[in-house]
Amino acid sequence: MNKVSENCSAFLDRLCRLWMIIANKRKIGDPCVYVPERIINRPDPCIYSQFLLMQLHQPVTWDNPDVSISLKGVEQYTYDLTVNTEYDIAITVHNTSVEKKASGTKVSVRWVEFGAGGQIRHHINDLVANVPVWPGVDIVHTTWRTPATPGHYCIEVELTHPQDGNPANNLGWNNTLVKAAASQVQTPIRVFNRWLDGPHQRQRVRSGRGAAPRNLAESSRGAVPWNLVEISYDSYVFHDAYGEEADPDRMFAPRPPAWPAHVEPSLFHFSPGETYRDVMLIVDAPNGPGPAEQFNVTVRQGGFPQGGVTVTVTREKE
Repeated sequence: MNKVSENCSAFLDRLCRLWMIIANKRKIGDPCVYVPERIINRPDPCIYSQFLLMQLHQPVTWDNPDVSISLKGVEQYTYDLTVNTEYDIAITVHNTSVEKKASGTKVSVRWVEFGAGGQIRHHINDLVANVPVWPGVDIVHTTWRTPATPGHYCIEVELTHPQDGNPANNLGWNNTLVKAAASQVQTPIRVFNRWLDGPHQRQRVRSGRGAAPRNLAESSRGAVPWNLVEISYDSYVFHDAYGEEADPDRMFAPRPPAWPAHVEPSLFHFSPGETYRDVMLIVDAPNGPGPAEQFNVTVRQGGFPQGGVTVTVTREKE
């Protein structure tokens, strides 16, 4: 049994489908690609979905490999966008099904305030992707004129299809920031309160907007107070690859912070009605030239995936 099979014991269907989604590892005859008939005979449009990965306790990056923002053909980070300027957004949509095309997949594109768990979404465009069977993809494009107010923005992409075999892999964020290294890099990160009205609102939140289904999250963690915010950070990098080149062990291998870093505070409780709280990522970057490093800040509230940001810290060129 191969390495993929060894990792499929606890969440066989979920993890195997996850790896097929992200790594395009699916092959006829592979012992780890059993999928129930009710799913395999449906299309499964998908995108790199941090929220599904978090539910499955996998490391994530918020620099989404399936979303790119360009200006005159030059790819941009979401951190450094000019106000009132038209950018090009390209979104890669995958399909894990080898039997059914994902024709007519709706691709909703929005922007959200930079931070973890922003609740107010601003419409950019609704697109249609016609995705062939695996390993084919469809890349859809739209333009977006940035707001007149300076700031950092997160791009959110959500897929919908009436016959989708696995809607859990349809939501992805592109939420990045770049900071130049100094003696100490301090980056404020806004964490939004998902349940402003307290625990009663939590019962009404549907899955999909960053919240895991209760049975999945709580079965693995036990009961967690609705207002408890837990923040983790690492320097994980997603190694994109396809087909035979895809190695899930490498793609999902955890990577600790590359340099000394901490978040203040990394644990706190929201008060009822508290809209947001700002925390600080503090990185002690080494002096002198060298390669950049990224720091993924990931947030959970009440045990549920809330969102996050990826901060890239640059150094002088050698």
